[in-house]
Amino acid sequence: MCNRCKDAGAGLAVFVLGALIGAAVGVLYAPAKGETTRKKLKRWANDTYEDNKEYVLEHAQDLKEKVKGQLEDAREKLNEGKDKAVKEFNRRKDEIVAKFKKEEK
Repeated sequence: MCNRCKDAGAGLAVFVLGALIGAAVGVLYAPAKGETTRKKLKRWANDTYEDNKEYVLEHAQDLKEKVKGQLEDAREKLNEGKDKAVKEFNRRKDEIVAKFKKEEK
């Protein structure tokens, strides 16, 4: 992920956090009974959850797909590295065996 994307995500997170804090402070200082305020907060939390549930699930799926792709890439690179290491090991083993056979004669 690029730095610009990370910075934008961090900025968005700070903005959302500020909005939540501002809303909470506004509700707490509102001139209403505690019971009424609690009902409003519960309704607001439920509405917010329902409104954002699909968005979060969609982005979670996107993240899952990206991680899966990166995992597959990492496995391929690991297998390539393993194959190279095995080939190099076998090549050097063959060289050593050939030297010992030469010395035996």
